Amino acid sequence: MNDSLSAPRLRPLCLTFALPVLVSVMAAPAAAWEPDPAAPDAALEAFHEHFSAAAYPYPRHSAKPLGVIGFDVWADAAVAPDFEDEVRPALTDGVPGGLLTIYRVGARKGLPWGIDIGASYGEALDSDLELLNAEVSWAILEGGAVTPALGLRFTGGRGSGDAYDLDQYGAEVLLSKGFAVLTPYAGAGWSFSESTFERPTGNLSFDTSRGFFYGGVILNLLIPKITVEVEQGETLQGAVRVAFGL
Repeated sequence: MNDSLSAPRLRPLCLTFALPVLVSVMAAPAAAWEPDPAAPDAALEAFHEHFSAAAYPYPRHSAKPLGVIGFDVWADAAVAPDFEDEVRPALTDGVPGGLLTIYRVGARKGLPWGIDIGASYGEALDSDLELLNAEVSWAILEGGAVTPALGLRFTGGRGSGDAYDLDQYGAEVLLSKGFAVLTPYAGAGWSFSESTFERPTGNLSFDTSRGFFYGGVILNLLIPKITVEVEQGETLQGAVRVAFGL
């Protein structure tokens, strides 16, 4: 392998650029916000459409299974631009810089038969919204030196705040291929989301079924793995993940 692409040289370089990005979005200026249950129905529906798409737990990993002894622990952050412009009438306050930032920490564990399981905890930055998610992945093709990995992924989760709840389920097809320390991947799927707003006059709910797709690349230095992903749901957003494991 070309020495310019060796792991010892790439490790400090990726840490120099990726970690500050992750830390900076997680440390944005405080400006509390939450959905306003007194907002018009149309504004709350717009919030549901945009927030549920942004909050979906996209994979940010490849289709290749971790293996029986494999595991990942990780932290990531996703940023949806122009979020405030789209849903401002539904918010009690603004969001920092007009950006919706969602950060998560989680873990994945490999099991026999090409199965991986995972769980995560997340928050929408500067809000009271908390997100709990779980996933199960199964590698139909585990991939090799010349063949790609192909997998199915299923997710489920719940988000909750003082006046807002979100239930989500999703199913995806994910394809990836490793090349030295780089692993590009892409996937597409379908999700069902239901938002419930608590109001003095009674709860209001909206539900949405939508397709989505995403693509990314993993820089696999073992310690760490760094993933950059672009996701298209209701709008385009980007994410960075830093993972450690086997």
